[in-house]
Amino acid sequence: MQHNRLWEKYPPTYRAQEVQTVLQWIQTGNSGSVVGLPGSGKSNFLGFLCHHPQALPPHETAIQLIPIDFNILPDRSLATFYRVILRAFYETQPQFTTQLQVAIHEAYQSTKDKRDPFLPQSALRELLLQFRQRQQRVVLVIDRFDDFCEHATPAMTNTLRGLRDHFKDTLCYIMGLRHDIAYLSDPTILGELYELLDLHTCWIGPMSKADAQHLVHQETHLATRTPTNKMIDTLINLTGGYPALLKTACHWWQQSGTTIPQAQWANALLANRSIRHRLQELWDGLDQEEQHTLSQLQTPTFTPQNKNAPDQDSPIQRLLDKGILWQTDEAWQLFSPLLAKFIAANPIQGRGKLWVEPGSAIVHQGDTVLQDLTQLEHALLVFLLRYPRTRHTKTDLIINAWPDEQRRYGVADDSLYQLIASLRKKIEPQPSKPQYLLNWRGQPEGGYYLIPEGRPK
Repeated sequence: MQHNRLWEKYPPTYRAQEVQTVLQWIQTGNSGSVVGLPGSGKSNFLGFLCHHPQALPPHETAIQLIPIDFNILPDRSLATFYRVILRAFYETQPQFTTQLQVAIHEAYQSTKDKRDPFLPQSALRELLLQFRQRQQRVVLVIDRFDDFCEHATPAMTNTLRGLRDHFKDTLCYIMGLRHDIAYLSDPTILGELYELLDLHTCWIGPMSKADAQHLVHQETHLATRTPTNKMIDTLINLTGGYPALLKTACHWWQQSGTTIPQAQWANALLANRSIRHRLQELWDGLDQEEQHTLSQLQTPTFTPQNKNAPDQDSPIQRLLDKGILWQTDEAWQLFSPLLAKFIAANPIQGRGKLWVEPGSAIVHQGDTVLQDLTQLEHALLVFLLRYPRTRHTKTDLIINAWPDEQRRYGVADDSLYQLIASLRKKIEPQPSKPQYLLNWRGQPEGGYYLIPEGRPK
């Protein structure tokens, strides 16, 4: 394989734990999602997997990773979709044996101008059959998969699932996303592909100390002064080793950090506009329940009510999975003192999860009781909370929120729109950019659905 010198600068042990997780999926023929909040280095991790000569250790089954960018599709036809996949093989062909290079070259060159989808589809299937005959596993690595899903057609995602079903022993996928696939604007676009990606998730978060030290050396090697070990440790500790924060902190250090006492670095960094921007991006990448949990801290550490292992779907566990919280012997700790200071100073805090008090119809948002709901708003919200994450048509919502006597005379769609707008003003941080109560479009009619914890931005 031809390797860009950029990737060879990464140590072979880069993100060793995450590499091992993904390797276990591939070795067992499973697909999965690599998810990382803004600034986590998710794309760098996927690039490292695909391009570093020592990223994957030798294995009895030959593994070929093929990076694909579906966000450059010239059009949304299936013929183009197949040709883009074949082109990805063509662009990485130097990594293959001579026989496979010939087969890849022929498959792409003979179909790159074909408009009939059957022709590039057949070429792709014949190519995968050759990999199967050689007992080689092909991994299609698709970064920014959530962006692709915004314009993908059901035929495209069904194609990915169909190829995987037919070549289970040969083909699997690694999809890069900014958020869990449950937060796609239209998860139904995935169809049965959803099941393949939902079972295995690897979160990319703060780096190990060794990786963080390597990043500092890379970012400061041209500086007029070399940071001392103590300076490096301070930069890593303040940023928690989070790639975007640490990289920005290194640039700050080169510009002004060398003249400021280390005891004042935390406040100086927090005053830096670029640092605040990256902290805000990270914060916006959390759902409202996670933000609410963190906003209660005000200090880097806190003791939860339940000291046992948190529930799998609890906000604490989700924050642990993302690397935002670390577990110590006695408490949960925020990974970065800078983030702790940012949250403590942030006047806009997460609103928390919407929930109905057991044994009553009282609706809460985080720790707050929603007392100013009208009768219709309450009825609609309780119904949506009873069936969360479910796409309800406008008709279904009218039937389940309006009293029988009002429906008897008919309820116009405009009445529902006004009710939705009024309810959003009471539950949404920004009603014009809803995170809880979301709309969807469909035929013959669309409607709305509720995400109780509030979707990340």
